[in-house]
This record gives sequence, C-alpha cells and structure tokens, in this order.
Amino acid sequence: MKLLLALLLSLPALAAAPSPDRARLPEEWGYHPADGAAVALNPPSFTWVHEREADSYTLQWARSADFSGAVTVDKLPWTAYTHNRPLPPGAWFWRYRIADRQGETSAWSRTRTFTITASAVEFPKPSLDEMRNRIGSSHPRLFVRGEDRDKFRQWSASGGREAWQALQREADRVAAGTPIPEPTEMGSAANPKTVQFWWPNRVQTERACMEAEAVAFVFWLTGEEKYGAAARRYALHLAAWNPDGPTNWRLNDEAAMPILFRLARVYDWAYDALTADDRARIQAAMRRRGSDAWKYGLGSGVGHINSPYGSHANRAWHKLGEVAIAGLGDIPEADLWLRFALDKFWGVYPVWSDDDGGWHEGASYWAGYNTKVTWWLDIMTRYGIDVFKKPYFAHAADYLLYTAPPGSPDMGFGDLSYSKPSPGWSVVEYYARRTRNPSWAWWAAEWGIHADAGEPVLAFLRGASRVDPQPPTSLPPSKVFRGIGVAILNSDLTDSARNVQIRFKSSPFGRQSHGHDPHNSFTLNAYGEQLLVNNVYRDLYGSPFHVQWVWETKAQNAMLVNGQGQKVHSPEPFGRISNFQLNDGLDWVTGDAAEAYQGKLRSYQRHVIFVKPDVVLIVDEVEAAAPSTFQFMLHGQGKFEVNGQQLRLDRPKAGVVIDYVNAEPLSLRQWDGYDPPPGSGSAANVARQFPDQWHIEAATRAPAARAFVVAVLRPYRKGQPVTDPVRRESSSLVIPTARGDLKVAFHSAGNFAVLQTAARTWILK
Repeated sequence: MKLLLALLLSLPALAAAPSPDRARLPEEWGYHPADGAAVALNPPSFTWVHEREADSYTLQWARSADFSGAVTVDKLPWTAYTHNRPLPPGAWFWRYRIADRQGETSAWSRTRTFTITASAVEFPKPSLDEMRNRIGSSHPRLFVRGEDRDKFRQWSASGGREAWQALQREADRVAAGTPIPEPTEMGSAANPKTVQFWWPNRVQTERACMEAEAVAFVFWLTGEEKYGAAARRYALHLAAWNPDGPTNWRLNDEAAMPILFRLARVYDWAYDALTADDRARIQAAMRRRGSDAWKYGLGSGVGHINSPYGSHANRAWHKLGEVAIAGLGDIPEADLWLRFALDKFWGVYPVWSDDDGGWHEGASYWAGYNTKVTWWLDIMTRYGIDVFKKPYFAHAADYLLYTAPPGSPDMGFGDLSYSKPSPGWSVVEYYARRTRNPSWAWWAAEWGIHADAGEPVLAFLRGASRVDPQPPTSLPPSKVFRGIGVAILNSDLTDSARNVQIRFKSSPFGRQSHGHDPHNSFTLNAYGEQLLVNNVYRDLYGSPFHVQWVWETKAQNAMLVNGQGQKVHSPEPFGRISNFQLNDGLDWVTGDAAEAYQGKLRSYQRHVIFVKPDVVLIVDEVEAAAPSTFQFMLHGQGKFEVNGQQLRLDRPKAGVVIDYVNAEPLSLRQWDGYDPPPGSGSAANVARQFPDQWHIEAATRAPAARAFVVAVLRPYRKGQPVTDPVRRESSSLVIPTARGDLKVAFHSAGNFAVLQTAARTWILK
C-alpha cells in the first residue's frame, strides 16, 4: 500500500499528461482486453488502471482506428465497464480518458485492439435500469420471488419433502426459543489479548443470523403467523446489534460479514411480517453495515475494482450485492452498490483464477470462496443470467479433481491445504449439478462430500437435479492451469493408492495472499502418501511462524541463492510456466523464476520431467549475475537416510529414493523443526499442533556463475525400493527402475533431452 501510494502521488496533474496510460502495478487488475487479444466473452469487459486525479472516466470502442462511429460511455465511476449488448464479431479498437473534479478531461489513452471471434460466448451485462426492472419493487428478491411460492410449496410436498421437514423443524425450534445474544468481547485477530474471541464472535454471529433466516423463509413459504412473529422478533434483535461493537467491520470483518448479508435475507423473506417502523429500523441497520463494508472493505468501489486482490473483499462484494438487491428503493446507496456488484462480477471476478479452473490461493480457500459465491450465482440465475457462461465457472472444480484425487493425503499449494477435502464441501456437488459434470459428481461422492450445504434454506432450494457420478477415465491424468502457473502431473487420476503425483508452481500471480508458495517449487505424493512436502501450515495468519518460516523459500521444495530465497508474499509476477508437454507416458513442465531472486540471477529454469509411472527428474539450470552458491531444499515428514549423494525417505505407505547428479558432489545437511515454532507471538492463544518436518539442504560447495543439477526421484510402494544409484555412462545418465534402465542424455546445457527405455525414446525440446 505504501508503494502504491507513493507512485500515485508522484503522477503529474492531468493538464501536463498527454494521456492517462501508465504501467499496471502488480496489485492492480490492469488493462483488459489486452492489446491484440481474442476475447472469450462477447461483449468483453473493459478495465484499465485508476488515476489519482480521476473523478470519472469516459470509454470508447469502435470498428475503426480513427474511432469514427464510436460508442462512447461517460461518467463511469470506476475502472470497469461491460456493455449490455453483444458486439458484432471482428476487429475492434478501444480507449479511455479521465475527467477530474473540475471537469477537465485528459487526452485519450493509447488505442488498444481486440478481436471478437464468431465462437465468443455472448454474455452481456444488464444495465442498472434493466436490473431494477427485473428486481421490481416487491419482496422477496433474494433466491426466490413471490411468484415462486406455489412451485416451492409443491416441491416441499414432493421431492423436497425431506429437506423441507428439516428446515421446518429448525424453524419450530427457533420460534420456540430466544435469539442468540450479541457477542460481548471485542475480539480482534490483530490483538494478542483478544484474539481468542475473534473467530468465536464470527461463529456466534453466523449462528444467530441463520436462525433468523430459517424462521423468515418458512414464514414466506407458509404464511403462518407463528413464524412471522418469530421472524420479526429475530430480525429486530439482529438490527439492534451495535455496529461499533464486537461485529464492527474494522475490528473484525469476519464477524461483520454474516450480519451484513444475512440480515438482508431475513428482511427480504420476512418483509410481510414487518411493520413500516420495523422496516425502517432494519433498513437503517443494513445501511450502516453496508456503508462500513463499502468504505472499509471495498475501497468505495474504486479501490477494489482497481486493486481487487484483497482476499476478504472478494467475498464482501457479493454480500453487499445482496444488501443492495434487498434494499433497492429503500436504502439510498443501494443503486450504487448494485451497480458496483454487477461491474465487479462481469469485469473483475473471480480474481484468483484462470479460465482452466485454476485457483491461486489453493484448495482450502477455493472451497471457502467458491461456496460463498454460489449464493450470488443463484441470485443472478433467478434474474435470467446464465452465470456458467463465464469460462472459470465451467471448469471450476477441475483444480480439485487434479490436485486431490480420491485418497490424496493433502491438497497441494496454498494456506491450509495440508488437510483433505472436507465432507462439508457441498459446493463441488453444486457445481456438478449446475454444469452436469459427472466427473465432479464422482469426485464429491468418492470423498464422501455431503450434498447438503449446511444451510437449511439452501438445502431445500437446491435439492433437485442430481448428476450420476462417473470416474474421469476419459480425461488426461495431468493438467496445466496456465493462468495461475500450476502444473499437476498424475499417473492415475482415479485413485491415489495407485497414483504418483507431482505438483509444480511458477506463477504470474506471484506469492501474494494465501498462495504464498515459492516459484519453481514442487511437491511429491505417491501411493496415497506425502513424500516431499510443502509447508502450508498456519497457526494464525501473519504470525511469526507463518511469516518467518512458512512464507520463506527455505521452508518449501525450492532453491536458494547464497542462502537467500525469493521475495516473500509479493504480488509481482516473478514466475511463469514457460513450456510444457503432456504426453502419453511422459510429462515435461518448465518453470522460469529468475526474477523472483531480485537481481541475483540472469536465468533460472527448473524442468520437471515425469516418466510415468515412477521416475521424476528435477533439472535445475541456473545462471547467476555473479559467482554464487545454490542450495536445493527438500522437506519430508520423516528423517531422510543419507548415503553419499543418495537420500531415502521411508513412510508408512510409500517412500522415495533421491539421487543428486552434479559435476561436483553436493554438500548435504539435514535438520528438523521450525524456526520460529508455531504458537509464537499473537498466535500463542491459538492452539495448533502440526507434524514435525525434516529438512534437507543440498548445496553447491564453491561459488560459480552457473549450475546444472539433476535430482532423480524414484518413488516406491512400501517395501519395494529401487536403491541402485543413478550412474553415468558416457554422456548419459542411467536410472535403474523395476522395469529396466532408463537412459537420459541432456544436450546443449539442458535445452533438450533424450530419454530412452527398452520400449520407447522421447526427444524433449
């Protein structure tokens, strides 16, 4: 934030600027469509970077470079716009300019081009007026409309009977009870003295709100007075909570978010049970809660649209969108909030993803954020919008399918991905139904994931249209998620007990937020066992353990230069997957991460060559700016046996033999533990126990300008190791395997390789 502020303050005034263009900062969304791009959606969403002097923006697009006959849209409040009609296919030109607070306009930006192909999917964004008309003035508006009542009454007596009975039992319990009280302790994650109240306050708030939702919805569907009276009582109870107390946004946005959007649902569904005075009191509470989210969580729209990578903001925007829809016509800011939510969804969401279904923050955070955005998807669907036309949502569960095949011992990259998929991840089953994807349904069933979302109202509303599960036998076992820079290579996608898996990251998203893993780092699992592991443990976000160990390159399977790692937690796009080949029997992926070492390296490529089913070569080609030493880190949850240049790690289900090949022997060092340990600093009140990890540093001994190091990994089932060392024969490496020798010859300093078995030869370039 300090860097961004300093740069913006250095910008010249508009009068001196020939155009508003400037380079995108790493934390900014940037220019879309990119110059020369062929767009996937028609119309494309136009985005650009925010300028300090800007009060509003004007956007133009045209078929001709001189902008004759251009479409012009002015008075845009932030740096995103999506048109409400598709555009004809073909070549297009676009530009924008700024108006400042005095009404002075800048020159036009430089012209950028894009192409709409005939195959581009039509996905126009309704204008604000169109959305107002679709929403109308009656209630309810969220998930259901008044005309839906008969349909859902019929559903409650037929296919939805079981879910309805569970919901009605919950409503009966709530109606007969008393509301959960407001939290009393001012819990904050930033305060070691009150951190123990931070998350419990969120849980207490969500429980209180969901009780109110249950009686409000059952009242809407049945019209019964006892539910209406209870819904009114619970709604007024929540509206009376102090927005400057324990659920204040700036103190604890985790506790503030549930009451932000769930109170809006209660208000919407219980509308007919409320008096005019009741409605005014609840509207006032919704307005204050929404204003706090708008100002402090979303940067008044402008800040979040321009720099959208704030993790919490990416679930706050659609919650504010629910408030906007419920409060439209009654809350003065609702029009602005709705316009923002629509522009956000069309133009700048999701931000951690790519069109292949990748998710930069990892599987654990995938579950949290995808679960929550389904609420917005349902609401938009009810207003006639086919949200699954967005490419990400058509592939949304592929990342889980590949990173955690059934039986996987962990989930790969990203904070908290050390565990397994939770039975509560009903979002996977939701996506399977919405896209009719049998492989996702199979994955959910194999992991024992519940169809019930854990929310009685949504369980009732979403109960239809299950998909017959089918294993992904027709899918390739490996996939590269190009936009997030993650490759996941599997030998068997259907069963981790038979699978050898390498995950590899070199990402244009950088190491920001919860996707902090270093560039050119990897993990190795085999036969249902973690072998070479990353560290994605966390006692508390930002704790000494988290920042000083987990974020550091040395804590992951990555390379150090002179004992130093990469720039930590940076949004800068220091990594990329520069090349990949996914073949029948062999995968080769190359990551480029030289920039991540902040001037220490001229080039750094790490090649991952997977000869299926059970040989992996990690090949590091490094050129330093000055003679340097290089340290190659490995980590396991057990002690390594060291024998010369060979390591062996034996685990309960499987093991791995690792041979280092270098012109000069590497110096091997092993230790265990964490420095600093979990539970230090403000995390002392957060009880977390993590397995010990053992660490290997394989280091070059003398400074050199270049290094070419090969690590040969041979995973094996328990009790079946191949320990004969890798040997040199002429210009080749000979790798013993259970099926015979594998010969590898590298040429031109590793620019291509020849791999040969008795059955096959590969030439890799």
